[in-house]
Formats: sequence, structure tokens, C-alpha cells
Amino acid sequence: MGLSNAERQRRWRAKRDELVRGSTEVLERALLQEAERCSRGEMSEQERIALADRLADAAMGHLRRSQELAGLARRLRAGEA
Repeated sequence: MGLSNAERQRRWRAKRDELVRGSTEVLERALLQEAERCSRGEMSEQERIALADRLADAAMGHLRRSQELAGLARRLRAGEA
């Protein structure tokens, strides 16, 4: 007997979430390596500004996600979810 639709969806979501998590970690690692290059003085001013923009975007993404999770936690504690 094959897998149910619910089981297939659960497996698919788990794989998707793993890929997303892995890609963000890889992205962060690459940004940090570029920041290290910048601290050694190996970047032009334009490259530094572009890197700073990408770092700021990543930080804002983390902030938004943390605020969403904090809101969910508040609703769970209040019994609203």
C-alpha cells in the first residue's frame, strides 16, 4: 500500500523546509566571508556598499521572522491560536 496524501505532503514540506534552512545558512556564511574580505581591505567602496545593503536586507529578514514567531508565541500563551 502506498503513502497517503497527508504523508506525502508531510515529507515534501520537511524536505522543502530543510532546503530553505540550508540555503539561508549558506547565504549567511557567504556574507560573513565577504565581510571578512572587506575587513582585510580587499573590496572597493562600491562592493562594500553593496555588501552592507545585502547584510542589512538579511538582518531585516531575520527581524521580521523573529517578530512573526514572537507574535505567534504571544497568541499561544494567551490561548488565541
